[in-house]
Amino acid sequence: MMKKLLNYILLSILFSTSVHGLCAQGGEIKERIEAAKVGLITQQLNLTSEQSKQFWVVYNKYTEEIEGLKKQQRELQRGFNNKSDDQLRKDLDKILEIREKEIVLERKYQQEFLKVINVRQLASLYRAEKMFKAMLLQRIAKRDGKGRGNLEGIDDIDD
Repeated sequence: MMKKLLNYILLSILFSTSVHGLCAQGGEIKERIEAAKVGLITQQLNLTSEQSKQFWVVYNKYTEEIEGLKKQQRELQRGFNNKSDDQLRKDLDKILEIREKEIVLERKYQQEFLKVINVRQLASLYRAEKMFKAMLLQRIAKRDGKGRGNLEGIDDIDD
């Protein structure tokens, strides 16, 4: 059980570090990634213009809060090799606490989203986010020889 938990945490580290590193390469890449994500979500949710105005305000707040929690996790995950077993255990406990906060936050925002969009659109949002992460990971896996992400055609990510 502990091994599965550790594997899950390490996978989370890999994903967050890869995306974070990719975004750190430049504002332009980050902007292109965000634009592609917005495009995919907009397409998948089929928002009306009125829904769109309200949805993006809620979604941006949600994303900001989730990213804050992910940042806390990344900070705890730094330097694992240089920490004592006791410190690692404490950090792992803190990471689980942060993940619990994520769940509470997701429940809160589920209610906020349902004030703006219907339940089918909300399900489509979750599916679109998952699809986007999978596509982004696929792009990262196809890095060129220089170690940079191959983001040619990122504008066409929803193909």
